[in-house]
Amino acid sequence: MICFGVDVGGTGCKCAAFSAEGEQLAVTFEEYPLPPGAVDLPTEVLIGSVFRVIRGCADKIGNKNEIAALAVSSFGESFAAVGKDGKAVGDIRMYFGNTGNGAFDALVNKVGAEKIMRICRVLPDSSYSLAGMSETLRTAEGPVWKFLFVAGYVCYRLSGKAATDVSLACRSLLYDVEKGEWSKELTAAAGIPPEMLPEVTEAGTPLGPVLPELAPILGLPGTVQVVIGSHDQIVNALGAGVCDPGDAVDTSGTCECLTPLFEKIPASLAFQKNNFACVPYLKTGGFVTYAYNISAGSVIRWYRDAIAYHLGGDGRSVYDVLNGTAPEEPTSLTVLPFLQGMGGTPDVDPEATGTVFGLTTKTRLPELYRAILEGITFEMRYNMEKLAENGIRPERLFVCGGGARSSIWLQIKADILGCGIVPVRAEETGAMGSAILAFAAVTGKSPFAIAPRFRKYGEAIRPDPGRREIYHKRYELYKRLRAIYKEISSC
Repeated sequence: MICFGVDVGGTGCKCAAFSAEGEQLAVTFEEYPLPPGAVDLPTEVLIGSVFRVIRGCADKIGNKNEIAALAVSSFGESFAAVGKDGKAVGDIRMYFGNTGNGAFDALVNKVGAEKIMRICRVLPDSSYSLAGMSETLRTAEGPVWKFLFVAGYVCYRLSGKAATDVSLACRSLLYDVEKGEWSKELTAAAGIPPEMLPEVTEAGTPLGPVLPELAPILGLPGTVQVVIGSHDQIVNALGAGVCDPGDAVDTSGTCECLTPLFEKIPASLAFQKNNFACVPYLKTGGFVTYAYNISAGSVIRWYRDAIAYHLGGDGRSVYDVLNGTAPEEPTSLTVLPFLQGMGGTPDVDPEATGTVFGLTTKTRLPELYRAILEGITFEMRYNMEKLAENGIRPERLFVCGGGARSSIWLQIKADILGCGIVPVRAEETGAMGSAILAFAAVTGKSPFAIAPRFRKYGEAIRPDPGRREIYHKRYELYKRLRAIYKEISSC
């Protein structure tokens, strides 16, 4: 048996094929063909790319009759508005676009921010779907039948069924997390009736076979089941190995996101006021949150492209050179890594900028590189400190993405964060987690029973006591500089 996992991202999408034994058989990726500066994503551009990566994987499979299912997961907040004829009535509003408007602010004031936090378990913000949905109702090219989140929209185009999973519903600002349903109070206040929203199902629910007319286009048997996946960070956690409270996955890419699993929703709204969400985690009965920093891998890439671009050569990348020459011991520099603003959790300040404290004439490029890795990790420790205030203390951290390929960064993470680090040796944890949900859908087994066959880990890394002590003192300086910066930027 073979299943596909489709991972729909903000700038491109990928599809990976896996055998029932957990072997990756094929993978294809495509960036969306968009002009520079584009914010919204035309639905046909999205669907064209998704269909091509599915077809690309199918073409690499010898016995196509073994393909049983495909599951689709995606980023959150964004959606497509669909008319009764099944056609989109506008482009997909992306989560990073400017969706702030007076109507949304008026709605928050009318209902009350604290009431919204009690219902949705997240701090009200115009980046969530609700603000864009309200604006779409006012400006759409035609009447809206359904608002479909990105993974659900792709599944709708594949199967004809309109659905979403719980984790994507939680990114709408309309879902009652504890009751497990669309909030009657919030949908009424927003003028968005529940029937305009998709059915909410568990991640890994089969929606039916691929539409007959699409099967030959995609190179798939007509029996292939379409399965609703989840939010991309949920499938990353599943693919990485998060299964018990105290587990967390740290995904290091353009952004860095820490996704810890915990048993129950924190009672205090201070959790939501720090911009932490509460999202049910599959069928565990537990919850996860997303602690993230938008200025992570993008800062390292800036350093590579703007400062260290000349260091590659002889078959080595710039990163190879930097990782090989960076000092082994902690630096005397302190970096505030907010080159794209202070965004995510627990603070949001789009106007924030980066800072390097402690530069001297003795500073060299490898030291600055290590200091950037330290600064990014200090910011995640700050997030972990805020999580701990609400009883959430990750004890085992799975690391995937670009950060998992740097041994020096893995040790820095262990030393600064003070917990065991388990590097994940799978390149496509999101697509892999989606494929695991597809296997669960067609076999009836728990995804947690299936997942261990797919996972591959590197050697676990423990904190070094000496460096841990040094970093504890450096972290205190980081927090003081961070507080001073926030005070200055508010003037």
